[in-house]
Amino acid sequence: MTDQLDELQRLLWGFAGQRVITVAGRTGILHALADHSSTPDEVATDLDLEPMATGKVIRALTAQGLVEADGDAYRLAEPLRRFFGGDAGDYGPYLDHLHGMYESWGENLEPWLRGESWNTTPRTPEATAKFGAAMQAVSARIAREVAETLDLEGVDTMLDVGGGWGQYSKAFRTVRPEIGATILDTPRVAETAPASVIGTAHEGRIDWLGGDYLETDYGSGYDLVLLSNILHQELGPEAAEIIRRSADALAPGGRVVIVDFAIDDDKREHPLGTLFAINMRSFGDTYSEPELRGWMEDAGLVNVERLDLGSDRWIIIGYRRG
Repeated sequence: MTDQLDELQRLLWGFAGQRVITVAGRTGILHALADHSSTPDEVATDLDLEPMATGKVIRALTAQGLVEADGDAYRLAEPLRRFFGGDAGDYGPYLDHLHGMYESWGENLEPWLRGESWNTTPRTPEATAKFGAAMQAVSARIAREVAETLDLEGVDTMLDVGGGWGQYSKAFRTVRPEIGATILDTPRVAETAPASVIGTAHEGRIDWLGGDYLETDYGSGYDLVLLSNILHQELGPEAAEIIRRSADALAPGGRVVIVDFAIDDDKREHPLGTLFAINMRSFGDTYSEPELRGWMEDAGLVNVERLDLGSDRWIIIGYRRG
């Protein structure tokens, strides 16, 4: 029993550790330690932080293996440095997003359990921009991994449903430049995102379609329809409808590719999958492989296969008969 209580205590303090990490990213500590070694006092001076508090946070990050001690100075652990370089793949905006998410959980989880609504407010333009930066940060590298994992031979046209600013479409085109991509997203995104490809190799090869993925006509004849991190935003009937629409938009022999969070069949063993299901609250869920396979087969897709991206994400692929 003592061992179990110790493990529970470590788990509870682990959540505190997650908050320390997000706050460190939000305040710039992780970025300050990415380029060179610094003492806590130097970091506090550079970032206008309180020295004693800064030292305690940096030492806690060290105990979690995220920061390495170098005498009296500290440096971000080598494998993490490339994630805090200030480029398009910088994880800082994503940690900022997680910080806000943890705040929301603290405020809303108990009322939601008691049957009350999860308190949300419409995103301001500034909040929308921050969310977009966070999703770009986390998706940029995953998009490249997905593009390199898939066999894209013969894919000349693709539809990227809910593809935002086109991280996945750009990654797919980097692997196979012959691809012409259409991105279906909200009218606001469809109006603003095209500027991101002007003057690049993607100009004229990626276009945007403004609309609602549950109502807008997807078109037809695509070699590949991508559903990346879309289905978990909807409940089961809507997720099945998106898959049906995607299957109908394929050319013969084309494929629907789902990229999403993984979870076990019973939805009670996978740590991240079960927690992410809570994050989707009452409007979405994390879906198991049998659920996704069933909806794909109901949509007429065949030869459904699964590819794992680490332990927390997977790719599920289904084909339209040729």
